[in-house]
Amino acid sequence: MENAGCSDLSQLNTGIVSQALLTFSNKDAYARIRQFLNYLAEKGIIEVDFSRIVPHYKRGTVLPATYSPDEISRVEASVDTNTTIGKRNLAIIRLASRMGLRAGDIAKLKLSEINFSTGYISITQEKTGIPLTLQMPCEVVNAISMHLDNDKYSLEDGYVFHSLTAPYGRITTSIIRHALNECFAAANVNTAGKKHGPHAFRSSLASSMVNDNASYEVVRRILGHSNPDVIKHYAKADIENLRMCSIDPPIPTGISVIIFPARRPPYYGINSYFFIIRINADTFK
Repeated sequence: MENAGCSDLSQLNTGIVSQALLTFSNKDAYARIRQFLNYLAEKGIIEVDFSRIVPHYKRGTVLPATYSPDEISRVEASVDTNTTIGKRNLAIIRLASRMGLRAGDIAKLKLSEINFSTGYISITQEKTGIPLTLQMPCEVVNAISMHLDNDKYSLEDGYVFHSLTAPYGRITTSIIRHALNECFAAANVNTAGKKHGPHAFRSSLASSMVNDNASYEVVRRILGHSNPDVIKHYAKADIENLRMCSIDPPIPTGISVIIFPARRPPYYGINSYFFIIRINADTFK
């Protein structure tokens, strides 16, 4: 407050409060400032409750990390399928990128859950406990078949994927994440500021389907979600369709208008009084 030119709390006005708010880079402090100003008004230290001009800050929504089909193709192409580990990793990548399976479901995938005759995978999702049956694209069938031809441990415990170091047990999600990180690096895909684990393939698939005008219901069923509203999260990355909803910004005037009630609830109603304050941008220069 002192930096805004206020040495006494009784001198507070909308200009000083607004100017002081601009100095906070961490908007989480707004809630505490609002409580403080409200306390001052209740105790009669200030005549007007300025807490009503403190914005209600809402954390920005984090967009899902997605990659283009070209980038995903580059990741797949970077895998050396002449090696046993390469055959395994390619099958994992395609389960994630073409079918949207989570890392936990890939790690626990069993031979008994794959029907090569019909081309379907039937699992119970680890995260939700909801059964999910999906048809495998040809690329996934071929990648899994090529991997199983070189995985001698699958017939022993029934799991599809294994660690390639002793004791050669079922693969873990941490091994999957590490393998995919190496694949992204080998493909020279820019991952700066973006997640690049197995869930990024799932997000990319969902966003790609939304971009191709697939219905939310279709995307929901493929991803195995029970709540249809969850899919709307991926629509936020549909930049091209969002452009159609863009609104031209208003012409700047340098003046803002703030309206706030002078009285507190439960006194809202016909007899409530409101102040209208016009603030010139020159105030903050």
